[in-house]
Amino acid sequence: MAVVTLYRLGEQILDLLEGDTPSTASSIDMNTMKITIGQVVNQMLKTEHFQVNEAMGEKIPNGSVLGWYEGLEVVTANGKSKCSLPIKPLKLPRNMGIFAIYPRYETNGVYELDKEFIPLQMGQAGLLKSQPLVNDLLGQVGYENYGMEVIFTKDIKTLYPDVVLAMRLAIMDISEYGDYDALPILPEQEWAVVQEVYKVYSTQAVPNRLVDGTTSEDKGTPVNQQKQA
Repeated sequence: MAVVTLYRLGEQILDLLEGDTPSTASSIDMNTMKITIGQVVNQMLKTEHFQVNEAMGEKIPNGSVLGWYEGLEVVTANGKSKCSLPIKPLKLPRNMGIFAIYPRYETNGVYELDKEFIPLQMGQAGLLKSQPLVNDLLGQVGYENYGMEVIFTKDIKTLYPDVVLAMRLAIMDISEYGDYDALPILPEQEWAVVQEVYKVYSTQAVPNRLVDGTTSEDKGTPVNQQKQA
């Protein structure tokens, strides 16, 4: 599968515009197109800026944002539930790249933002099992991150068959991405970005252009004929 980049999306949109209204496409440069693509992607990810945690001595890279991803499928494996990350988040201290995970237990329900799962460091789930007082996390659900997967301490898929998840993941602001950096968007979002940006430019007015001194800018009527009229 091809990597989705700013430049690839820009070329695709320019090709669509060129086939529709050539003069409109010729008035748009790639740099302007990339700015618009970044704005659309940021809006789609519902990004929110978060602050540098100076008190803890931790630095969050400039341009970092929280991306909101929802509708993520949960599967059961080896008696536990797990979910794949939609993108690879930033590598931050204490695994804060996975900022929060929220459940939606019913198909027509809402994401329970006040009941986020408890993050655990790798290996802590096994350690908790040896502690009778806290081995059930006081009734809460925890998770560990292994690569591109999060594994939960309970089989929530069996308990709630319709469960899906939403995640806030730390990513870089799209404006900080280079032309050929892989963008943190889902495959199905690629076409949505193309459509939204195409709408912006396909509706702009086509500029009048003077081809030569004997042609009217408006309708291509010879100038001498206009004077006679």
